Amino acid sequence: MTVGAVTKYNGLEKTLFSGANRQWDNAAAGNLMFILASAAYTPLAAHATTADLTGVITSGNGAPIAATGLAIDNTTTPGSTYYKSADADFGATTTITAKFLIAVEPAVAGAYNASTDKLLFYVDLNTATAGSTVSSAASSFIVYAPVNGWFKTT
Repeated sequence: MTVGAVTKYNGLEKTLFSGANRQWDNAAAGNLMFILASAAYTPLAAHATTADLTGVITSGNGAPIAATGLAIDNTTTPGSTYYKSADADFGATTTITAKFLIAVEPAVAGAYNASTDKLLFYVDLNTATAGSTVSSAASSFIVYAPVNGWFKTT
């Protein structure tokens, strides 16, 4: 599926640029993770950790996955840096209904924690209405990463 606009949480830059945290393209497996949330979640830019979330799919189909192919592109456009990854692929035979894709930096690489992981950004997967969702029934559920990355800094 094609994604809507990416919305950054207020703490994105602090999380990625702080020496105490892992950077975007850190090679640790599970450095960053993608999670899915239902329409029960109402996003706010001020949300900071996974404790602020509701409706997160934590197990089975749609369970949190490690982000792969993390790269920083600072050559395509002079003065801009693009933060990229591979597509968020939740599996080929997935039965799921979701509203938001959320990127997090887990407190422990590769291990989703429902209260301490730091929020980076979210994407509304269906902007038709506030409650519109996307679903798959025993089929692939892939959120395609934007060509120029999820977000950029200038």
